Order: sequence, then structure tokens, then C-alpha cells
Amino acid sequence: MKPLHTILLALACGFGGAAFAYLTLPGQDTPRVAVALPDNPDDERLARLENEIAGLNERLDNLATLPALPLPERRDTPESKVETELATEGAGNAQDNLRLKELSERLAEIENGEAAARALRDKAVIDLKSGDGRAQQEAARLLGQLAAGGDEASKKALREAMKSEDPDVREWAIEGLNGTGLVEFLPELKELMKDPAPDVREEVTQTLESMPAEVAGPLLVGMLNDPEPDVVVGAIEVLGDLKYAGAITDLLPLTRHANEEIAIEASIAMRRCGDSSAAESWVPTLGARLSGGNVDERRRAMRSLRQMGLESARAYFEQGLNDADPRVRRDAERGLRDLDE
Repeated sequence: MKPLHTILLALACGFGGAAFAYLTLPGQDTPRVAVALPDNPDDERLARLENEIAGLNERLDNLATLPALPLPERRDTPESKVETELATEGAGNAQDNLRLKELSERLAEIENGEAAARALRDKAVIDLKSGDGRAQQEAARLLGQLAAGGDEASKKALREAMKSEDPDVREWAIEGLNGTGLVEFLPELKELMKDPAPDVREEVTQTLESMPAEVAGPLLVGMLNDPEPDVVVGAIEVLGDLKYAGAITDLLPLTRHANEEIAIEASIAMRRCGDSSAAESWVPTLGARLSGGNVDERRRAMRSLRQMGLESARAYFEQGLNDADPRVRRDAERGLRDLDE
């Protein structure tokens, strides 16, 4: 065999074993190269080998262009799953511990706040009976706020103060309820409507202002016959604020009361409840007073006209803009602004 034949045969044997798998991959057709076969047997084998080598080279070139095979998916072993579960459980325990710590701290804050509230309440109960007007006022307001928030101990303290032998303590206790709207104190307030101290009865009218009109209205109407003018005026004003229309019939006689303050306030309240007839009759009288020399009289007249809020008073508001007193001018400006709104 010629040396060239030997070399080619060795190459064929070397490549043949290494590349057999690639040459027989599914879907791969072995390329065929047409080579003319000579008559000599050695030449025939040489031609066959050359044909096979050409096919191998072409196959190798094709393999170089194939995409990379994907890596196999990672499968967790039982050991790795246990480790993951332990890590997750550990994180959950850490979160639970953090949450418990936060709740514990919040509970401590609440307990400290409750302790502070108890201390303030206890001090307020003492201050309410101290005789110091400023301290009593602050104590009453604090107890009222705590009562409005549902503190039963504060409610009890106010009820006890309403039964105090000291009329000032009773008055402050009622004032503490102003603005709270706590209808559960109506039984105590009804009793205090007959209190011997006029200031206590007057304070009752102010506390009823924060109650529903249908509840407070009848009680206030019952106080229109009080012997103390300040109590009557207080009841009239609150009826007007509540716009309790059921009081119009009872207010009408008071618009002709000998006490002018009561008569004017009753007319204003009727106007606010929906009947302006009595207020209209007062406009010329009050307007004429704006030309007088008494500054206090002019102030009261302008104030009453503004509260009535009637269009018939416009000319008097315009006149009041030139008044020498700044408070009269201010009320005149407000009166005009209210009419234009």
C-alpha cells in the first residue's frame, strides 16, 4: 500500500470512532459526495476513504453551527428541601417574635396611657371641688371629655358633682358636659332645671344645646317660664340655635314681653325657627336707634338687626357703615355680607 494510502486510512480510523455518534444522529442524513471509482482495487478503497473523509469534514462543519443544548433543570434533593423549610420556618419565627415585641410595646403604651388618664381624672375630681375657678373649669372640661370618650369613672364623678351642696360645683359639673351631647345625663339635667341657683339653671340651657332638638326642645320650652330673665333668655337663644319649630307658639307671647331683651331675643329665635313676623316689626324701632348718641344702644341695635338677617334692614346696615364706633361698622358689614350670600 502506498504511503498516502496508509495516512488516509489512519485518519479514517481515528475520525470514524470519535464521530460515529454525530454521523448517526436522528434526522441527520449522511452527505454523499460523488467520486469516480477507478478500476484498481486499491484505488477504489482510496476513493472510498476520501469520500468518507469529505463527508466527515462536512458533518463537523454542520455540528459547529448547532445551538448549545440546555442545561438540565436543578432538582432539589430531600436534603435541600428540608433546609429550605427550616429557613422559611426560621424567618416566620423571626417575624412572629418581632410582631409579639411590637404588640408588647403597644400594650405597655396603652397601660401607661391609662395610668396617666387615671391620674389626671383623679386630680380633676379634686380640682372640681377646690374653689379655684380656673382649676374647676379645666377639671370640668377634662371630666366631660373623658365622659364623652366612654370613661365611666368620669361620668360617675360628674354625677356626684351635680349633687354637691356647693352650687358652684354643680354649675361647673354641668358646664363640663357642654358640647358632649351625652343624652344619658338628661335625668340629672331635668332635676337641675329646678335648681335653686339661677346660674345652675342657666347652665342647663347651654348644655341642652348639644342635645338633639326633639329631645332638648320640649325641656327648653318648659324653662321659658323661669322667674330669672337670664335663664329665659338662655332658653330662648338655644331654641333659636336648635331651630326648634315646635317652640314658635310659646315664643310669640314673649316677643311682647315687658323685658325688651326677652322680647327681642324671642323675635330673633322665632325668625330662626321659620317665622319672621315678630322680627319684621322690630326692624324700624331698632333702625331708629342707630341715629342716637348712645354707643351701647347702637351696638345692641345693630347686633340684633344682624341676627334677624332681614332684607328690610339693608338700609340700616348701609347707614351703620359710617358709624363712629368700629364694632357698629363691623356688624353692619357682616349684616350686608349675610344678606348677599
